[in-house]
Amino acid sequence: MRSLLGLLFLYLLLKAFLVGIGMGIGFILHWIVPAIDLGMAVLIGVITTGFSMYFFARLFALADTISGEGTASDMASSVTYLIDPIPPIPRPRRSRRKP
Repeated sequence: MRSLLGLLFLYLLLKAFLVGIGMGIGFILHWIVPAIDLGMAVLIGVITTGFSMYFFARLFALADTISGEGTASDMASSVTYLIDPIPPIPRPRRSRRKP
């Protein structure tokens, strides 16, 4: 229960950070282009911030895999799975000709 509350707190903290940055970008966007409504500007800011955080997280994950920290031998599993062979497809039977 305690770890769930900690995870919830971390999620809310990250969400508040994301919305705060999005509101800041939205206010700046509304100030630069007054034709954009403030609510739409905040929405644009939140979505843009979320996508940029996702992009940088994927970029850093890619950099970790390229650096060679995880080699193929580390990822290899010692478990062997036995798979039954697929039976061959039966040939079609020849039909007898009726006289």
